[in-house]
Amino acid sequence: MARIIELMQLSPTMKTGTFVRWVKKPGDAVKSDTIIAEIETDKAIMEMMAFDEGILLATVANEGDQLPVGAPIAIVGEIGEEISELLEKARKKLNEMKSPSAVPTLQKEEKIETPPVKPQIKKEEGWAPKTEEPTEEPKEFLQKTMTLEAIESEEESEIKTTKKVFDRIEVEVSDFQKPIIDRPALNGDISIPPYISLAKSITKSKYPASPYAKKLAENYGVDLSVIVPEDGKRITAKDVENFVKNRKAGPTKEIKPDRRIPVAGIRKIIAERLYQSKANIPHYYLTIDIEVDPVLELREKMNHDLAEMKEEIKLTLNDFIIRAVAKSLTKHPVVNSSWQGDTIIQYGRIDIGIAVALDSGLITPYVRNADQLEFLEMVKQIRSLVKRARERKLKPEEYTNGTFTVSNLGMYGIKEFSAIINEPEAAIMAVGTIQKKPIIKNDQITVGNIVSITLSCDHRVIDGAEGASFLQTFKKYIENPYLMFV
Repeated sequence: MARIIELMQLSPTMKTGTFVRWVKKPGDAVKSDTIIAEIETDKAIMEMMAFDEGILLATVANEGDQLPVGAPIAIVGEIGEEISELLEKARKKLNEMKSPSAVPTLQKEEKIETPPVKPQIKKEEGWAPKTEEPTEEPKEFLQKTMTLEAIESEEESEIKTTKKVFDRIEVEVSDFQKPIIDRPALNGDISIPPYISLAKSITKSKYPASPYAKKLAENYGVDLSVIVPEDGKRITAKDVENFVKNRKAGPTKEIKPDRRIPVAGIRKIIAERLYQSKANIPHYYLTIDIEVDPVLELREKMNHDLAEMKEEIKLTLNDFIIRAVAKSLTKHPVVNSSWQGDTIIQYGRIDIGIAVALDSGLITPYVRNADQLEFLEMVKQIRSLVKRARERKLKPEEYTNGTFTVSNLGMYGIKEFSAIINEPEAAIMAVGTIQKKPIIKNDQITVGNIVSITLSCDHRVIDGAEGASFLQTFKKYIENPYLMFV
């Protein structure tokens, strides 16, 4: 009998999933352990297996669909079964359960067309509307010019009657030999053509201008002082219009359209969790500078020896930092804790998370029982976890339920930073880049390699002195790295 297959919960925190692709297609036989589809959960792309046996008769979910757990995605049954009613039922239920924010084209850019900007001339009562279109065809321009002349004739009469003196616009003129382009507040890095007035100055137009010509010039952004009237006496609206039509276009730069990226998958989970952590946990921060020359020397020697032993692994400073953290946590269990409302859990295990940046967000795989692993075994686990995290092939049990996290942005040249605690852990360590700084030893100033370490603490669990004491122990291990192996 034909049955509907629903989207399964593939991770402990999964509420919705984005349909990546069908592994099986209609007509394929499926069994209870057959992988039929790939689903992007909140942390990784997971494989979904079928629980029913039969033939995949129809699929209703499409690639890119963002669906809640339990949504119908396909129908399984026997060859030749009538499934039209079941198919209609599945499609109807799927449409009802589909998230409004479904993102079938997550990677596509949404282009926002921006209409070309045209100068707009403000209409005034009693003025002919045809004169206010600056982009008319030449054959229509004559009619428009006549209208303008009629308007200006009326203005002349009014001016003569009132004996009003024309105002002159005071402008600072940009000319072709010395264009004004160094006004960031006005034009930024866009070159301003010389006919654009930038500010008032003592420069005046040689010719009087009609009120309407002034208005047109203002709307077009044109400096009247660079316009020579056709009659050599007075600037009219027709002179302004002719100047605008004949002027040379200034340089332009292409502006990229905005991108509207739907918030889903990993990015959505990161946003929710970090907001909750920052809002709910009373963070405070402790920063300490540590000389790393001793550990760098040890790393160089160990890498040399490992190469001679044909070991295909190269140690990094981060490997030693995680080792030192694991050793320090054994001495400061209060830092390896979790606030649980009415109780505080001090974990017996030490599972250290390594923040790994992905294109779509951040994930933290955990090195389990890091304090009990041999150093090279721990390093190999780190390499494997990071590789599979970047390939998005981690299993849920590999990136959940840790006790402490290390976030290292040193490879990006970040001197120091404060990380947000990965709830429900009580602390996170932020590691900056290696910097050369003066160091005082035996009253002598020398130059050494320094790394700034910042510990973010949940004040409900870790007091300042306890956090500082943990950092002192960590510093001891880094500056005396042989202690890590004792």
